Amino acid sequence: MNIKKKTQMSLGVVLSYLTIAVKLLSGILYTPIVLHTLGQSQYGVYSLCTSFIGYMTILNAGVNAAYIRFYVQEKMIHEDNVEKLNGLFFKIFIILSIIVFFCGLLIAFFSPTIFGTKITPVEYELVRKCFVLLAFTIAIEIFTCLFKSFITANEEFIFGKSVDILISFLSPVLTLPFLLCGFDCTVIISIRLILAIFALVLDFIFCYKKLNIRFLFKKAEREMYVNISQFIGFIALQSVMDQLNWQVDKFILARTQGTSEISIYSVGSTFNSYFILIGGAVSGIFIAEINKLVAISDEDKLNRLFRRTSQLFIYLIGFIITAFIIFGKSFILRWAGVGYGKSFTVGWMLMLPVTFTLIMGLGQDIARAKNKHQVQIIINVCVCVMNILVSIPLAIYFGAVGSAFGTFITEIIVCIIVQPIYYKKVLELDVKSVFFDILHFFPGIIIPVVFGILIHYLGLLKSTYASIVLFGFIFIALYCVCIVFLSIGKEERRTILAMVKNKIRRLIKPETMR
Repeated sequence: MNIKKKTQMSLGVVLSYLTIAVKLLSGILYTPIVLHTLGQSQYGVYSLCTSFIGYMTILNAGVNAAYIRFYVQEKMIHEDNVEKLNGLFFKIFIILSIIVFFCGLLIAFFSPTIFGTKITPVEYELVRKCFVLLAFTIAIEIFTCLFKSFITANEEFIFGKSVDILISFLSPVLTLPFLLCGFDCTVIISIRLILAIFALVLDFIFCYKKLNIRFLFKKAEREMYVNISQFIGFIALQSVMDQLNWQVDKFILARTQGTSEISIYSVGSTFNSYFILIGGAVSGIFIAEINKLVAISDEDKLNRLFRRTSQLFIYLIGFIITAFIIFGKSFILRWAGVGYGKSFTVGWMLMLPVTFTLIMGLGQDIARAKNKHQVQIIINVCVCVMNILVSIPLAIYFGAVGSAFGTFITEIIVCIIVQPIYYKKVLELDVKSVFFDILHFFPGIIIPVVFGILIHYLGLLKSTYASIVLFGFIFIALYCVCIVFLSIGKEERRTILAMVKNKIRRLIKPETMR
């Protein structure tokens, strides 16, 4: 691996988490203001619209993954075909954008038929406006994915992640003044539309000037059409299942409960979204590398990459889920308000099952690179149907918590039972070693968990920022120390302690390092 590539990947990882940090910080500061200025009803409308429009981007996930896979492999084997491939995907992204645009308009027009009578006529006026704006926004964001995929495939992570950080920063900064002046939720989507156009311009200029992207609009071979169509079709089906599993609860609540329960569910699911975002941040950096290793059939390096990243994810994901269970309810009560106490239950029910999926984060990208993701998708279809059947009666009787519990049950089946077997049997990944790594992790969290139980039992943890921050820092220190001395191996511990000692030495005696 050359120096430039190492730099791109290293900074790409750093910038990925910096992007998430900006999103988390803006979310923590921004969401309470949005909840306060919009109220439960309007926030429920906004959340419903943005969630439902996610169904319109289903094919986009497949096209994005397909482009990176076929681009990397064509560049390695038949570099002369790259411009023709670019031209083909240019047309695909354009067609997809047009389809999504008109679907968004149709949903706006027929929204009362789709969402039922639990939403008031006044709220439906807002729903229509939101869907029209989202139709334009999503169409532009989908087309922008062509250039984002090209940037990722060429492993230019620094620029790509820098644009993400800029957009994540500008979104709340530009939106908040309008919300504080009394504008409704359509202003949030309007700002998103403007920023989508801005991101498209930046990505296009970079791809054209720096990466020399070119398009050849010639008819591609029938075999390529068939391969791409099959690949996109199965990933699109997987995206349908993902969207149904994560978003169908809001649709069910819209039909059975109304906007208040949607708001409660949305606050809880926000934490799950951030959880998945943090866990999956690094995976995107390795997509091109995974496709290269698959192209040359280097299974040993592929398995080493899978195992190494899984080990890192265990400590990161373990920290997040443990911290949320200990501090989540206190934080939500202070951050969102006393009316959102049930959002904590929604949050941990959605987060807990996906822990195993996030730990084995590269598995899905490896499956796509090998074009072996079809079996899991078929299983997901069955599980998704079960999710809908279970969640509907639970949502009717128990609202947001009942709906989340239905998803909790079905996600356990997929994430903890089906996926590990699939990764082992179909992808031939070293899942057994990952499970042993998870077992080695558990001794390190015993003391932090006991600490969390004690501060709750003794009533020390209050629903105030000061209390959460104070005990949060103690928890972080305990977690780090316990993981280093009780979970990780001797060689890893020596490396970490050597790095810490070296850092301390630099801080104490900086003149010796000159």
